[in-house]
Amino acid sequence: MPLVALVLLSAALSTPPREWRDSIRDVYIDGKLERGAQTLTTSEPRMIAVVCGDEVMLFDPDSGKVTRAPKAQFAFAPDRISATTTELTTADAGTLVKPDPSTLFAKVGEHTMLVAAHQSHAGPMTLDELWSTAPVWRSIADVYQPDGRIVERLKAIAQPVTLQVVMATWCGDSRQHVPRLLKSIALANNPNITVQLTGIGPDFDDPMQIIGGMNITNVPTVIVQRDGRELGRFVETPANGTVADDVCDIAAGTPKPHPGRYERGALLASGTYLLRDAHRRAEGTETFELYERPGGGVIAHSAIAKRNGTKVETWAALDADKKPRLLEVTHRGATVTRTRFRRNGDLWSAHSRGADGGLVDQTVLAPETFVAPATITYAWARGAHDAYIAPESGVGETRALTVHMSNEEVPRSIKFADGSSRTLITHHSSFITRN
Repeated sequence: MPLVALVLLSAALSTPPREWRDSIRDVYIDGKLERGAQTLTTSEPRMIAVVCGDEVMLFDPDSGKVTRAPKAQFAFAPDRISATTTELTTADAGTLVKPDPSTLFAKVGEHTMLVAAHQSHAGPMTLDELWSTAPVWRSIADVYQPDGRIVERLKAIAQPVTLQVVMATWCGDSRQHVPRLLKSIALANNPNITVQLTGIGPDFDDPMQIIGGMNITNVPTVIVQRDGRELGRFVETPANGTVADDVCDIAAGTPKPHPGRYERGALLASGTYLLRDAHRRAEGTETFELYERPGGGVIAHSAIAKRNGTKVETWAALDADKKPRLLEVTHRGATVTRTRFRRNGDLWSAHSRGADGGLVDQTVLAPETFVAPATITYAWARGAHDAYIAPESGVGETRALTVHMSNEEVPRSIKFADGSSRTLITHHSSFITRN
């Protein structure tokens, strides 16, 4: 909706090229939600651009000023998820206030503008509802031209499958993958493929019957079903190059293991632990790999498989001093729970999603160290008197730590305070303590 033009003095600003990125937010003009309005953000200084018709309103949260510029001065990418500006001819348009950190309110001439956090649709959606909720997604789909090989693979699916596509229009990974998947399916035009769309609300707690009932821990999730039975699923990022490739592999019964979404360098060490409970009974195995971490430190990956069918996967990013910066623990049993732990200064924040505990957030003061179910994270914790113990599922607590190792350099055998132990039964290298 174009705003009423204001007769104000314009100033031509010569600036270095500036990159703007799509950042979906809800824009209300005179109290009415304008789905067609696009928001873009840039940094240094941080600004928000609201594209309304042929004008762009520029919100500067630091100065509290609102200016306007012609839309023609923004060079948009074909899919509209980014834009570039070099010179902006701007005019004063008003002032803004911040009722809360995620909301901006401005008086622009005779009009009001409110920019707020996006309230995505929660529940089943039609394709038209998706495009109207997130118009940029339709631009992405319109521009995307999938590899002909992918389209042919989708055409070749000979037995009926239903794709439960669970996504959120506030989610960057959903924006990256879902429109491209839908375009590939549309071009394949295979009657054996049925798509059902479900949106997740902004707080990841609605619709709970889908989140809990389908074990949704991250979006997007694409569940491939046949005759009501799950064949497999894609979660957040593809194991192959595209989600469509993942779908085809799952439908064919040949899913590829996901390599993990964390960037990493050369393999430093790998091995397998035998897990024993407090009564010395074997209860499973744990395989691990250590990789170089870009910028220093290591990326640690651990996969625990227990005899009762439970699987626990851990990713840990540690800096050059072997201090953890991020941990992700995924527990797969009768239900699925994924918990991510991130360090921010002196605080650790935990965010857990899944049927075991619902949606749980926790913030704690950074302890001496931080350990996860992965045995290798206990190895780095030696010498610490207390640690935050991340359980196999959900959030944990800080408590006294007791770890006994048979070898200081490579923990071939490790025993915990509860009497359980893990013994290294194979190893390829001894870089576990490498800086």
